[in-house]
Amino acid sequence: MKRDKAIPLMIFLLASLTLPLAALVSAAEVRGTVSIEYQGLFERGGAIRSHPVSVALLPAEGQQTVPRGTRRQRIEIVANRMRPAFLTVQKGDYIEFINRDNVYHELFSLSPGDPVTARLGKADSGDQSGAAFKLDQAGTTHFFCRIHNKSYARIDVVETPYIQMVEPGGQFQFVGLAPGRWRLRLAAPAAETEWVEVSAVTTPPPLRLTLVSRGGGQGASPRLGPGTDVGKLYRRPAQQETVQ
Repeated sequence: MKRDKAIPLMIFLLASLTLPLAALVSAAEVRGTVSIEYQGLFERGGAIRSHPVSVALLPAEGQQTVPRGTRRQRIEIVANRMRPAFLTVQKGDYIEFINRDNVYHELFSLSPGDPVTARLGKADSGDQSGAAFKLDQAGTTHFFCRIHNKSYARIDVVETPYIQMVEPGGQFQFVGLAPGRWRLRLAAPAAETEWVEVSAVTTPPPLRLTLVSRGGGQGASPRLGPGTDVGKLYRRPAQQETVQ
């Protein structure tokens, strides 16, 4: 009889030891601030102030990430401008464009995958004024309007659910992580993309990270090589891939 009572007690003791260990496995975090240092001959452009910094965290040692469902991000076209003009999303997410202008817009893209295109009707005209695209390939996709050459958005696609958009000088924090080495991807339209190796631990000291912009903050448009034929950007691509 005493032996029968001892078995549940042993199970209870083992469970009480296992639960704290399991909690420690996912109790690590990575946190800090990221700012932009502007260099060069020009002062910081005022238009860049509205662009956040993208912070994405990816495992460096095969750690498991917590999966999340597909998301649908929205970009509105207002006064011939795409807003927001910079986003970072997870691979497989959708980007939906909504035309708020009383003029037509014709979207097309430059991307690692197949190009996409869509014609957006005038707002409140009864025409189709929205279109959505699934971003299923990692990399950077640039969206343009064929009619309005100042209408532009950059979408970075990464293979992680751990993404935060913060203002320059703002704080980021990723919690509930498996301990070990991770890689931070830092990106902003005004700066070069940087990769930083970090360690996820319990109660870590905050990181202080800096992106460098050598163009005076004028980096909102894609960088084209010296031999690029800009006219080709405004010719109709043959393939269309629109999701409603």
